[in-house]
Amino acid sequence: MTDPISASTTPPVNQTPVQPQHVPYIAPVAPAKSYAGVFSLIWLFIILLVVAVGASAVFAWRYMETQQQLISSLREQVEQNALTLETKQQALEDDFEKELVEQQNNVQANLNDLAEQLDSNNARLLSLSSVNRDEWKLQEAQYLLRLADQRILLEKDSQNALALALSADDVLREIDEADLMGVRKLLTEEIAVLKLAGVIDREGIFLRLSALSTQVDGIPFIEPLGQEQDLLAEEPIPEDETFKQKITRHFYALLHKLGSYVRVRDHGKTINAVLPPDEQKFLQQNLRLMLEQAQVALLRNEKGIYQESLVKAQNWINQYYALNEKAKAVLEELQSLQQEEISPELTNFSNSASALADYIAKREKMAAARRGVRQ
Repeated sequence: MTDPISASTTPPVNQTPVQPQHVPYIAPVAPAKSYAGVFSLIWLFIILLVVAVGASAVFAWRYMETQQQLISSLREQVEQNALTLETKQQALEDDFEKELVEQQNNVQANLNDLAEQLDSNNARLLSLSSVNRDEWKLQEAQYLLRLADQRILLEKDSQNALALALSADDVLREIDEADLMGVRKLLTEEIAVLKLAGVIDREGIFLRLSALSTQVDGIPFIEPLGQEQDLLAEEPIPEDETFKQKITRHFYALLHKLGSYVRVRDHGKTINAVLPPDEQKFLQQNLRLMLEQAQVALLRNEKGIYQESLVKAQNWINQYYALNEKAKAVLEELQSLQQEEISPELTNFSNSASALADYIAKREKMAAARRGVRQ
């Protein structure tokens, strides 16, 4: 903007120049107070508020993600445990079937060997002209003792082995030879030891475990606190109720109502865990698998695995199930099964069989010497 004094027109040449007048100095007026500082503080507060809200959202999102990962990890762990148990169960079943097939093959091979030996012995006895009835009985007793040994070593069957040994002793008693007293003494001692071992009812124990496996789904789990309601049974009010009886009835109803608001707990006892529905199904399946594992151990004569399986089943029921009458009955049955002896120490008949074989060989040598045949 041009100064009005300095912007005046130039005087004509012939005129006398006019002297400029003195103008007093006017100071510039100060501008109004600026609100820029206030606006800056407001914007700073808004920015801090937005940052705080964003940080809270990020923290909440990370917390939810961590909880979700923890839940997923626990679920995967439960599923992995169930899969591991199923894999172990399948491996046990495969091993049991494989071992059973091998034992059957071994038994069949032994039976074939015994049949061939029996045929050979029969052929040799028939070829001898001096064969008498006692020699037949000696061969029969030897064969029975071999079968009894087979039942003990391969099948762990004390009942059949005992019956075969008693039959062999009856045969030796019919021979009535004084030289057989040593053989019969050894055989009697082995029979006595086998009788003390007792008879194992494996079929009965197996069926008892199967019956328990079917009752697993019927045992209720522990319910969360607050779901159990104690309801006072409503009794019919008699028509001729007196005033005193009415006061007594209302008094007991009031006591029951007040008692429903008070719950007494023993904090010295361990609080059992309450499982969600999904994990309850896994626990029922694992409990059945544990009972089936005990069955396989029973058939395979593995006492340690059998006892451990029953103990685990009892611990799971005590920890996760409501201990009502049905659960207590199952626990009593498991304890009874745990006390069953499935792997007693069984003796074999090697001593008596060896003594009988020596007696038969000595007898044959004596017979050959009498016939003049050099053995």
